[in-house]
Amino acid sequence: MNALPLIKLWIYILLLTAVSSETVPTSASTLPDPVCGQMSQMLDNCFRNSTPSIAVELLHSVKIPDSAEEISNRCLLFNRGMECVQHYLNICVEKQERTIIENEVYGAKQLYEFLCRDRSFQKEFLQHKACFQLVHNDWDACSGKFVSILKEEISKTTAESRNVHYMHFCCARYAYENCVFNSARYKCKHDSAVFLRTVAKLLSTDRHFLNCDKIEQLVCSSGTSTVRHWTTRSVELVTVIGLFFAMLRLSLTLR
Repeated sequence: MNALPLIKLWIYILLLTAVSSETVPTSASTLPDPVCGQMSQMLDNCFRNSTPSIAVELLHSVKIPDSAEEISNRCLLFNRGMECVQHYLNICVEKQERTIIENEVYGAKQLYEFLCRDRSFQKEFLQHKACFQLVHNDWDACSGKFVSILKEEISKTTAESRNVHYMHFCCARYAYENCVFNSARYKCKHDSAVFLRTVAKLLSTDRHFLNCDKIEQLVCSSGTSTVRHWTTRSVELVTVIGLFFAMLRLSLTLR
């Protein structure tokens, strides 16, 4: 695994394992100096030397937070981890690559901005926690199926087909949202299914693809074959959901 996918993987893990209604600041001066190419080592050192101390096992936890206390604990991980990641990016990654990473995790960061700062959104998240548990296997299956198709389509992406693949991306997201929603609506209440679809949509949104809604309604919802096509960037965006429930398995998927 080269450096860039590894960085993205760690960002996704941090985003998907730590949410809170408050932020817990830490001092930038306590961040260890990174060794470029050794992202995992730096993060281990960050959490080992953090104040207040953070249990390292939280970093590898795939359990969905089911109480305000658990959410608050995971926020410590989120804040500390993102400080460390940003410190590493600033020193070891060129500006153009940093921009790519920031664009690709835009949707996930937006979601966790809500979860970390908006108490009403956090409350709603906890209200639907049972539904997350009920559909997590199906959600993971949606991710696995789509990632497999996406990988097959990577070689077909060219600069000349960029506009077409923009449409394909939007339809990929639309199909993914429906996969999650259809699973939830058969196992949960309707309002829970709607909320889970909202989460899926936020997590699969790239900053470059903020205009997908119109395309989804005009093209993707028609049931045409466009839903079967996928773009390169979709691989990592759709994989985000899989991390929510299976981060360790995803690390093998990205190798």
